Amino acid sequence: MKKNPDFDVDKAHHWFGTEFNNGIFPLLDKADRTEEETETMIQMAFASTLHWSSFSGGAIANRARGENMIATALVFAGRKESAIHYAIRNHDIVFGNLDSVADFDISYALMVMARAYALNERLAEAEQYYQQCLDSIDEIKDSEDRKIVVNDLNSGPWYGMK
Repeated sequence: MKKNPDFDVDKAHHWFGTEFNNGIFPLLDKADRTEEETETMIQMAFASTLHWSSFSGGAIANRARGENMIATALVFAGRKESAIHYAIRNHDIVFGNLDSVADFDISYALMVMARAYALNERLAEAEQYYQQCLDSIDEIKDSEDRKIVVNDLNSGPWYGMK
């Protein structure tokens, strides 16, 4: 591997992190998503997280959001064990760093835990996390952020819950 590429590596990490992350959203709710698109969605979640983790301006919140996106992509893809694994990683990062994440990161961590447990047919645990998510939404200070979280909560798969 070339040690000094002819481009700004840090800017490239920022650009790819953003691009891959933003590319996931159209695939999440696509009703007729192909298996190839599902794989691309999951790969983009991992790639985005890797790039954000390598970007000099990246913070713990970026890492938490990346892990959340990985868990979310896996939940939407129906990948049971992997979804729980990454949902727990996200939960641990968020709740281990409450002073470094935004209020909405808490809601998203709880939401993806609820979805992952619902996917795995562990509905009692899913319901607990879902209720905690609902309670956490009241703590989101910015009304626009709150609205986005509620929209996300009301969309996507719930695997027999709700």
